Amino acid sequence: MSLASAASAPTGQIVFSSASGVDGKTQVWMMNANGTGRHAISPPTSNDQGGALSNDGKPIVFGSHNDIYVMNARGSGVRRLTSGSASEGGPAWSPDGRWIAYDRYGSGRSAIWKMRADGSHKTRLSPPALSAVPTWSPNGLRIAYVDHGRIWVMNADGSGRHAVTHTVTGVDWAPSWSRDGRRIAFESNRATGPVHQTNEIWVMNADGSHQVRLTHNSLADDHPVWSPDGSWIAFASERPHPGTSHIWVMHPNGKSLHRISTSPAEEYYSSWSN
Repeated sequence: MSLASAASAPTGQIVFSSASGVDGKTQVWMMNANGTGRHAISPPTSNDQGGALSNDGKPIVFGSHNDIYVMNARGSGVRRLTSGSASEGGPAWSPDGRWIAYDRYGSGRSAIWKMRADGSHKTRLSPPALSAVPTWSPNGLRIAYVDHGRIWVMNADGSGRHAVTHTVTGVDWAPSWSRDGRRIAFESNRATGPVHQTNEIWVMNADGSHQVRLTHNSLADDHPVWSPDGSWIAFASERPHPGTSHIWVMHPNGKSLHRISTSPAEEYYSSWSN
């Protein structure tokens, strides 16, 4: 389905990564959620990626060269928040904009950390394991993340950790909380083939019940993110041809699927704000 024929076009702003820079370097871009108004936020030589908008659509937190930075929505005011020998990425704003959750990898293990928006008060929340890609619940009280290929949920202080998926035949990844706090979208390659597994988009209740597969595609569908009003899910997909990912959107029932990014460059890792 084309953008022009899609009914009830999504609204808001989407920040995403695009391999449109010099020699394929990744830049942070922004566009309207209907695909219009595309413009680069970071320079073509930057190699920045994974940008996430705050809920008010102003500061952007992003990863670059294994550290975490923030900048304003115009790309200026860049400030580095992390440094050191560990690799830090996957940043996500708390709903009130006061905290940033992120993953920190070093010595063969990774954990979920959080810090203040200015980079202070860095605190480890999960034990060193294989933890990554945190996302906050809308009320800021819980964080969903991945550990050993399963989706976990914990309180924002690191207590109460428990798995909500129990995949044994694949990997669950990239959880995203709906804005009403009731559901989590995620990607998974479970049961998609004994040899050539592909990621698909799933949704479930926040407690892990009622898991439903939304996409059925022979090519990878990755990194879902909910719209602010809960009526759309954006994700990256190579469809209809293998090789290059673009940003697509669909309703949470898998319907009204259509592509909104138009560049021939690889585009992925979207974040959605009002």
